[in-house]
Amino acid sequence: MNSLQKIILALALPLSLVACSEQESSTPAPQTQTSAQSPGTSVAPDKGLDYDYYVANIEPIFLKHGGGFVGTDTACVSCHTTQANAPLGLQPLTEINGQERWTEEQSRQNFNNVVMLVNPSAPETSRLLLAPLATTAGGDRHSGGNFWNSTDDPDYRIIADWIASGDPDAGADPIVELDFDFFRNCVQPIFVNPIDNAMPCIECHAGEFAIPPPPNSYWTVDQSRLSFESLSYLIDPGRPESSRFLHKPLHPNAGGDLMHNGGRRWFSQDDPERLALAEWVRGNARGDQCPAPLQFPNPPRP
Repeated sequence: MNSLQKIILALALPLSLVACSEQESSTPAPQTQTSAQSPGTSVAPDKGLDYDYYVANIEPIFLKHGGGFVGTDTACVSCHTTQANAPLGLQPLTEINGQERWTEEQSRQNFNNVVMLVNPSAPETSRLLLAPLATTAGGDRHSGGNFWNSTDDPDYRIIADWIASGDPDAGADPIVELDFDFFRNCVQPIFVNPIDNAMPCIECHAGEFAIPPPPNSYWTVDQSRLSFESLSYLIDPGRPESSRFLHKPLHPNAGGDLMHNGGRRWFSQDDPERLALAEWVRGNARGDQCPAPLQFPNPPRP
């Protein structure tokens, strides 16, 4: 089965999975977990969360049709697979006995990725809860749309109670702070400097992060700040591998998305320009000194 077929199957999940999800989600909330490791073994980074409860009750929620921007019956899995490189990082589904499911190994990997997005010490601040929650209810902006209109949604409560059952001393994973000066001096010029066979970002994204500079001059600080804030929704700080900013313009043969209307800026994950941007996403590139792949003459600087 090729990648396109997998995506089509993911977008057309069997209704039986939805019914199963709703039934399984009615089980009691998990008990607080304690680590039961043998002497000399390392404690897994599970934040005290129950894996079996996750498989039975949390993972099925990712398969449920819940609305969003990518169709009226879109499920989380439709976008949050490794193909889309979204922060949630769900594994592609596997056909098992005629149904699309995850194998044990895939569910373990999903669990590891999910744990990075939760905060047992303050469950309501978990990225796993904030992204699908409507902004009117305190959620974050989410390119996939809103799945929950309030914190009273049953699926929200199932996930929130599971997170709260974890180790109360386990906090959120630290979030890398992206450097604004490096963005303004070294990243922003990319948007108006195309390469062969690819349109400049400004052609399609002028109303988003690729704000046009003033005629024959550089962006103002305010313009750069707006662009920086808009682009932040396409970046998973500290994790280049799950940042859409680095994934969408990448050719599919190198692991990029199947669709990008602006063409492909990079044909390898090791493209020097992409590697330089990845260092910024990791939080390692700071200040106004640009590496060679990010030095552009346009637009003219003041």
